[in-house]
Amino acid sequence: MPIFRSLDGYRRSWLVRDLIAGSLIAAVAIPLSMGMAEVAGLPPIVGLYSCVLPLVAFAVFGSSRQVVVALDASTAAMLAAAVTPLANGNATTYAALAGLVAVLVGVILIAAGIFRLGVLGDLLSHPVLLGYQAGLAIVVAATQLPKVLGVDASGGGTVAQMWGLVRNVGQADLSTVTLGFASVAVIVGARAWSVRVPGALIAVGLATVAARVFDLSGHGVQVLGELPAGLSGLTWPSFTGSELVSVTVPAAGIALIAAADTIVCSRAFAERGGYRVETNGDLIGLGGANLASGLSGGISVSASAARTAVAESVGSRSQVAGVVAATVMAGVLMFLTDPLQDVPIATLAAVVLVAVIRLVDVRAMAALWRIRRSELLIALATTTGAVVIGLLEGIAIAVMLSVVDFLLRRAAPHGAVIGRISGRQGFFDVDRYPGAIVEPGLVVYRLDGPLFYANAERVLESVRQLVADPGVRWFVLDGSAVSDVDATAARMLAELHDELAARGIELALVDLIAGVRDTLERAGVIQRVGPHHVFDTAEDAVDAYRASTG
Repeated sequence: MPIFRSLDGYRRSWLVRDLIAGSLIAAVAIPLSMGMAEVAGLPPIVGLYSCVLPLVAFAVFGSSRQVVVALDASTAAMLAAAVTPLANGNATTYAALAGLVAVLVGVILIAAGIFRLGVLGDLLSHPVLLGYQAGLAIVVAATQLPKVLGVDASGGGTVAQMWGLVRNVGQADLSTVTLGFASVAVIVGARAWSVRVPGALIAVGLATVAARVFDLSGHGVQVLGELPAGLSGLTWPSFTGSELVSVTVPAAGIALIAAADTIVCSRAFAERGGYRVETNGDLIGLGGANLASGLSGGISVSASAARTAVAESVGSRSQVAGVVAATVMAGVLMFLTDPLQDVPIATLAAVVLVAVIRLVDVRAMAALWRIRRSELLIALATTTGAVVIGLLEGIAIAVMLSVVDFLLRRAAPHGAVIGRISGRQGFFDVDRYPGAIVEPGLVVYRLDGPLFYANAERVLESVRQLVADPGVRWFVLDGSAVSDVDATAARMLAELHDELAARGIELALVDLIAGVRDTLERAGVIQRVGPHHVFDTAEDAVDAYRASTG
């Protein structure tokens, strides 16, 4: 099995930025991971355990250069729902079952990667990725803004959180607001000065010093507080056969959500970074990360677009940043928990906010408006669904809309009558080139796109209109741009032949690609039309028509 694919083409010049990014990932991961562990119903320290070996495992087996794996709110909530009724209030049983779920999620994802189920990621188009990024930015902002303002905006979803923020904004803590926006100013100002300046890391350092020197925690500013020290050993979670059966289905659900989120995140950042990822490799990497997490006292992990955006904002180029983050986290757990207790939560939220705002690509959205407005609607639907319903639900809606848009466009394929232009080779669309000449009694029609069940009847009606003139003697279908033909379309062509023959019109087929010709032969269409009426080029068909009319 290939390993360290994420480091292909690594350059030593990237190392400094990866070191900075890794340190920042660890800094941001501390409060976020602790919070996600609480969502899962586990002690906060479990969240930190989930930020060590999983990052290393993904770096070894994954393909994405930038994706950072971490705890996720949706999977943490699913974990709590699955394990709570089985644990019966026993903390030891709860932790063991949570570890078992992580192990099962890992096994499922590794199997999915081995059997190459990552092909499902091909359904995620560029508009879907744009919409997902914008929706993610809004969702993350809704969770981080209350921390910057020092207000309570808890709610069941993003819309509820945003409404809670508006409702309680008058209760904002002045010290927290000042520190939060000062942190934003430092980060934005450093980036405006030079992209090489690690503004986020500078902001975290300055805010921590200020919190300790001026005792900001005594003035209403929330800080990380005391952290327990030490690493968790490698242990296999204990379980019974009935418990294994009970958590298998929830584990499959968590694996599905984590896989979808990781595929989208990986592709989105690969597109932004101008490199390629191997989806099945990322599934195997994510599976390895979950397996490592379950065996080292952690819980299920997924791709964290927010933390990936933070790393990207300071120039992260590879999974070296993830390995550095894991190393820093291990060091923090063992030796440096005391200095971190004064890191302000507002500053870390500011780091995340500035990072995710960059995910909203307004220029790319505007380009969709110019290129194809239906795809802009798909992107906006993805954003809306992600904010109103949920990130993954928004993606599902967008994929369905993409399929519908594809079918609608293919249901009305472009077609054109083509003719010759004196002194020029080839055939030209007579509507676009008024000088194109058609032979009297001959219609040469080029269909641009696949011929299948959704457009077969529409194409048939178009042909009927083209041969409505009683002077037509030959109808030639140019298949040079027909990429595929299904059984419905093959049957339509057979019926078209019979209908034209009844009117004394001969049907000819031109420039069929090999796959299309094979399908038509198996369907009996070639035999019905006659091999002598199947030509390699339109010129051959025109010459045959002229010969037949003498």
